[in-house]
Amino acid sequence: MSKYNTKNNYQNFMLGRIWQYANPIIMATFYYIVFGFIFKHSLGATSVPYLPWMLVGMATWGITNGTILQSLGSIINQLNLSNTFRFSVSISPSITFVSNIVEYFVILSIAAIVGGFNGYTPSIYWLQLLYYFFAIVMFTVSYSLLNATLTTIFRDYSQLVRSFSRIGMFISGVMMNLQSDYIPAFVRRLVLLNPFYYLNEGMRDALFSQGWFYDKMPATIFFWTLTLFIMLLGTHLFYKYQESFRDFL
Repeated sequence: MSKYNTKNNYQNFMLGRIWQYANPIIMATFYYIVFGFIFKHSLGATSVPYLPWMLVGMATWGITNGTILQSLGSIINQLNLSNTFRFSVSISPSITFVSNIVEYFVILSIAAIVGGFNGYTPSIYWLQLLYYFFAIVMFTVSYSLLNATLTTIFRDYSQLVRSFSRIGMFISGVMMNLQSDYIPAFVRRLVLLNPFYYLNEGMRDALFSQGWFYDKMPATIFFWTLTLFIMLLGTHLFYKYQESFRDFL
């Protein structure tokens, strides 16, 4: 189903799935020019070369936020199909996540290659990539199920999520170093509670050998507590209202 959805999304374009990779590359180029050159010594200053650092953030944000936004109407869109093929629409966010995996690994691989040219070769820290990818899966699928369920019940909720996602990219450290001295101290502390920021920085720590996940245990505990809460809430609401989904259409 994931393969079919991806093919269906790009079948009307002359370049087809090339756009799946071209769009993030175009965005990455723009952000690299703005934050890698214009604001290089302020918001774009990092201990790691800016381009691979930013690409990791782009890859992680792309698969998390992209899946969440694309999954908002997934239950609504799959309801009729589920009657024909007899599958639970609760897997709809997972289908969307799998559709974005190829793009994620392509961008992450480019970041690793560019990092390698800058001296960041594979190390034991790379074992954490498995941990952080598992964290990405758990958080993204759980949050997507919650949002898809709430969107089915209350359509306006999707617009609220889309509005916050536009801000979320700037407060998740995708292209700005939010631990820069140019950022107020209280803001630097607050962003540590952002699960998207936790995943972005975790992938960077692993890929560029900057530390272990247990070195920031308070943030790790908060992330998994929040993820578990979202998972339980999303599952509870889905099974509570699944028999009434068609009444909301």
